[in-house]
Amino acid sequence: MTSICAHRIYAVCRKHKVSKKQLLTPEQKQSFYQDGFLIFRDIVAPDVVNRAVRTLYGGLSAVWQTSMSAFARGDAKPDQDAEARRLDAVEAATRAGTEPAILDLVNPTSPLMLAIADALGNPVREPRGAQLATIFPSQATKSRINESGYPSDEVPFYGWHGHLDGLWNGAAPMHQRTDRPMNATELALWNRDPAKNGVRRTYPGNMNVVSFTALLGIPLSDQMQEGSGNLGLLKGAHHHMSRFFRYQREQGGPLGPDGPDWERIDKEAPNHGGLRHYPERVRREFSKGAKYTSDGRMWPKPEFIKVKPGDAVLALHAVPHSATRLEGHTPRLMAYFRLLSASRGGKEPQLNPDTLCNCWFEWEGMREVVASNPTS
Repeated sequence: MTSICAHRIYAVCRKHKVSKKQLLTPEQKQSFYQDGFLIFRDIVAPDVVNRAVRTLYGGLSAVWQTSMSAFARGDAKPDQDAEARRLDAVEAATRAGTEPAILDLVNPTSPLMLAIADALGNPVREPRGAQLATIFPSQATKSRINESGYPSDEVPFYGWHGHLDGLWNGAAPMHQRTDRPMNATELALWNRDPAKNGVRRTYPGNMNVVSFTALLGIPLSDQMQEGSGNLGLLKGAHHHMSRFFRYQREQGGPLGPDGPDWERIDKEAPNHGGLRHYPERVRREFSKGAKYTSDGRMWPKPEFIKVKPGDAVLALHAVPHSATRLEGHTPRLMAYFRLLSASRGGKEPQLNPDTLCNCWFEWEGMREVVASNPTS
């Protein structure tokens, strides 16, 4: 039986001349259920992509030009006006994710957002902005320790180490020493709340993690080859994560790091203080195809997402993910939107244990598919 929300979605389709064929097929929904993510091909209009790319490059260009003006002066007296312009350009670039051209990528009447609404069974809350994730070419090096606490040149699969969003990640940069743990001063800075990503260690309701409905990535550069800064996703891990959160709840919680069977800090990491951004119990489910560092640590192989401008990738919050290293010569440009279903209510909609313990809890448009897969 078609829901009231579905009727609204189809009405919007008729109004904006979007065919039902542009919504999700049963095969796409089944793939989304199994994998926890879905790639849409050629669904974002070229002119929309081009405007977004120009906006992103415009922000980067302004920062570059105003920064270079300082060097052009040589030994001359510092130009305070030029420095003010540079700082203004940096501030404007950080706000680029809220520009109309970027937000138009998720226009609620677009085929992409209508397809997502079809799977969700509800519209999404209007995003306030995008994370414009730009990766520049780099080489792996021992001098850079990632959030797992390992040198970047030791981690296989282009440095993929995976995380869930909504987790505390330290109030100071990751400890970059492998010869000693953090001293008392460094530890005090590191342990403050909130973290540098704005997330706290703990929240009301026995929660140590905040969540959203889905992560939407829209590529603004070609990422069709491995090594181009691809998003890496742990395919199928959403099933394991939901079971794990149910286990934590059954044990009395809290849900997330520092809860049952999830130690937040990995003291065995080379820097003596890496972060476990998803639980070891889930990690062990992905030993097939994994690689190992010299200390015996197992590193699951992610699915490298190969997309190009015009495409989009939708992933559940419950799927561990992270970007990978760019070994080519062209910057990787991506716009990320963290989507919340319009069905989420309350003053703090990101604190919802039900959506953690059942990753399909709010996906009304997926109910028939979920019901036909009893192992969910």
